[in-house]
Amino acid sequence: ERETWVSFPELKARTASVAGGLAAMGVQRGDTVAIVMPTVPEFTDVFFGVIHLGAIPVPLYPPVRLGRLDEYHARTAAMLTQAKSSVLVTDDRAGKLMGTTVTACDTPVRIVRASSLLKAAPVAAAHTQPHDIAMVQFSSGTTGEPKPVALTHAQVLANASAILDIEPDDDGFSPSGVTWLPLYHDMGLIGCIFPALLYPASLTLIPPEAFLAKPAIWLRALSRYRGVI
Repeated sequence: ERETWVSFPELKARTASVAGGLAAMGVQRGDTVAIVMPTVPEFTDVFFGVIHLGAIPVPLYPPVRLGRLDEYHARTAAMLTQAKSSVLVTDDRAGKLMGTTVTACDTPVRIVRASSLLKAAPVAAAHTQPHDIAMVQFSSGTTGEPKPVALTHAQVLANASAILDIEPDDDGFSPSGVTWLPLYHDMGLIGCIFPALLYPASLTLIPPEAFLAKPAIWLRALSRYRGVI
């Protein structure tokens, strides 16, 4: 339970470096970039770095059930193909398994570590419009194969603003959130990350697997970081 703090200025600088690294790889505005990472600080660096460049992030769930890897590789390869992603950004932990995944894709996919992108020179942010695609999110696949859904900047911001509309607005209220929801999922990303950026407010992220192993971590974090959401 050792925290890693990232300030808003640091997040901005890190995203600009990620964008620079992707640009050096030839990623252009409008390209889709898949992200397969657990809950780590680099996830937000990469997600917003892709948007910073004007490209489109496609967050996918990382491999967590080692007993069903064949199913994971096949399903993730299918999603990469549907999203037309030629670049997959991952970390050292999930990246160990991604080679098998990309070999099952119909088109070539390059794997790059987030740590290498963070070393690149920063680039200026692209100018985007409300109707531009902000991200591609896959459906859960509970009743069928996961399907890609394109979400515009206007749609994503409207969703996050609607969440903020139900938060208390009393004088002196300074919300801080604590969540274990996965960041590749709608509730973790649009439900927690985006409102925290819009407000703005501090947000403490806990890996889902850590919460599942020791649920009390969530309660201790709520107390330690004065979480009210």
